[in-house]
Amino acid sequence: HHLLCTRLHLAMCDSCWHRLFITESSGREELLAASFGVGHAGPAGKALQEGWINLVTSRAPKKEQRVYARLTADAVVFYKDKPKHLQEQLAQGSAGNPSSSTKSGALLQVILLSHVATVLGRAAGSEHVRISDGRGSWWQLRPENQEMVQEWAEPIAKRFDQFRTARRRSSVYNGADQDELKLQLEAAKQASSLRRRIWRQIASVCPCLPAGRHDFSRAVGGSKMPYRGSREGASNLVDTEALAKVTDPDLMEAQGGHWSDPAVKYLQRCEQIPEELSADFNASVQKGVPDGLKRLIWPLAAGKALASKVASVDADAFYRNLLDRSFGSVHPTEFQDPVPTFCQGVHGVDDAPPLQAAVKHLWLLKPQGEHALRRLLWVTQLTCHSIEFCPFLPNLMMTLLPFFSEAETMFIVSELLTQEETAGPGESPRMVINLHQIQKQAKLLVREGRKRGNIPELLSHLESIGVNLEELATRLLQDGLASRLPFRVLCRVVGAFLAEGSEVILRFALALLKHQETALLACQSAAEVSTVLDHVSEGMEDGPREVDSLAKVAFSFPVKSSLARVSSLWGISYAAPEQDRYKHIFCRPRRFEPRGAVPDEVWEKIWGWVPPNCRIFDPSLVYSPVVDGTSMRTCLEKCKKHKDAPMVFFLYSKDGDIIGGFSPVIWVRTHGYIDLMTVARGCEDAFVFSRPAGRSEVDIFVWSGANQMLFDASEAHGLVFGGNGAAIHVPKDLQRASSSTSESFRCPSLTAQSCGESFELVRFEVFALL
Repeated sequence: HHLLCTRLHLAMCDSCWHRLFITESSGREELLAASFGVGHAGPAGKALQEGWINLVTSRAPKKEQRVYARLTADAVVFYKDKPKHLQEQLAQGSAGNPSSSTKSGALLQVILLSHVATVLGRAAGSEHVRISDGRGSWWQLRPENQEMVQEWAEPIAKRFDQFRTARRRSSVYNGADQDELKLQLEAAKQASSLRRRIWRQIASVCPCLPAGRHDFSRAVGGSKMPYRGSREGASNLVDTEALAKVTDPDLMEAQGGHWSDPAVKYLQRCEQIPEELSADFNASVQKGVPDGLKRLIWPLAAGKALASKVASVDADAFYRNLLDRSFGSVHPTEFQDPVPTFCQGVHGVDDAPPLQAAVKHLWLLKPQGEHALRRLLWVTQLTCHSIEFCPFLPNLMMTLLPFFSEAETMFIVSELLTQEETAGPGESPRMVINLHQIQKQAKLLVREGRKRGNIPELLSHLESIGVNLEELATRLLQDGLASRLPFRVLCRVVGAFLAEGSEVILRFALALLKHQETALLACQSAAEVSTVLDHVSEGMEDGPREVDSLAKVAFSFPVKSSLARVSSLWGISYAAPEQDRYKHIFCRPRRFEPRGAVPDEVWEKIWGWVPPNCRIFDPSLVYSPVVDGTSMRTCLEKCKKHKDAPMVFFLYSKDGDIIGGFSPVIWVRTHGYIDLMTVARGCEDAFVFSRPAGRSEVDIFVWSGANQMLFDASEAHGLVFGGNGAAIHVPKDLQRASSSTSESFRCPSLTAQSCGESFELVRFEVFALL
């Protein structure tokens, strides 16, 4: 016992002090300074905080004793009684009988802040201050008045933070060390094969136990002292005051305690997590990552390093390339609703909900952060065509943006989508991105929930009161529980999801139902169940106890089935695709110079109505009287060079109206109306549109099929679009134009003028899709 006190230099009892250090020639203060290296502060230093507290220690966890505590610059000291003037007490202790100090109730223990691992208790409502050393020892301080908890926690944590950042470990892993570590791990694996087999046998009987998983810090080796860097970290896209409101400092401290200094330094030299360490790494990610380490650990969990010293990824260059692919050389400056939220196309979801309705925690972002999120969604929509249904995606991006730049967020998401697209047919999905997968995942949740030891009684009760279990599961899973969880709980879900994939969301959905089991069992109707789940986040807190308890329940479920064994039949009407639905939510196309005069908002409104096989092309301005002159022959000759291309054309009136149309074939000379049998693309995709002056909305009128009159183009009669009444007519002089009621598109006059009345043509532009 005495030897441990001497070696650990952490908390020294008074008995050890007298037996080992007190002599006739040396005072207690000098010996303390010499033994602990704390200068002349130690217990004799000026007190930053002192008073009576109730103390519980790891040595006697069921025994609470009342002690007098003093916080100095580098230690927390406990006494049996309130000491006299400290110098007087030390003098008494060094003269004559050394045991008299003990009997009078002087020094009990000294906790050096330089050896402390974590300090918890700063959060509002904390009942005690908890100090731990990272080796299993802890001290729990409870002032007699609960309002004093923070008055103790804040100065202790402040002094501890200074020690943590000032005294760092010097051990650094290099490439050779990593190879040596791999050899050590392989040798340890072979040496402990019997122990692992025994553990697997125990785990088969007790499936809630993790099968052979360890802590990552333990697997890497070295000191177990928690990471001494800052627990805080945020990007410039998040409102720091709003983020502080949902951040519990105790949670950050507790999560930081799971990552040792050697483990962090090892990760700083990793480009990817080695296969032999992935299970240990994932197990530590499940326990949480403090904000200060998210930029290092979360990208590694997703598959590739961004912030490590050996990272080879240039996220900014990667994102610039995607922006150019999405928007061309000129990028939009604003993105208004609707934006792609990837939740359209099913019976149970409103078409094109506003972003604020789809992303619960959007309020945490600054305006530039929200703008970045909108741009990310458009880039994803325009560059990744495999996403069919994924309401979780905008919530995932929103959870990443408070800690990463816009480019880094896009890289992490792209890495996940690439892994999902290249996954084998029998593998569990890295990320649910289509309706078949969400249907399967909902069915799997119900199947796993019915197993004994999970939530079979709850599911039976819900079914008895008329709840459609698979629909309930779909509603929970579709957005990754983002609408049901507080932000910090969602961060825990996202971290584990980055490491282990979509199964994590299923586990937390089961845990959420388990957490609300009592309230749900009291429900007597499906409406009451919906109300309980809609307000579930109001009863949850972001503290370490609540977050950890939900995570422990989530990863205790023995989920062994895979989606490959689940039927893909449409058994859930809520998530069944809508019939005859055509998506019209798209950003404007990529635009290159010359761009023409078309406003971005007009392109955004009409581009979604362009058929998919034409949206893969970019609009190129082939004719404008301002550049090419007012000659119908020139117009037709220019268009002739792109005779197989579809087109979009625009007319601008003096009053500010913009009208135009889309055709599957560009203007070509005809004798009468063009023969639709000679057109390579179907004319059913043709449409006309109108954006009246002073309005933001664009009216679209699609091909009716009532006749075969698409357009007539000649140097003698000009350009006529639509038959049995020209929806748009541009005479050969290109000076004026008119619009009438047209049977081809079942549209009224597209301008404010009377039907057929001409208006002055200010500008005329023809774009070929090339």
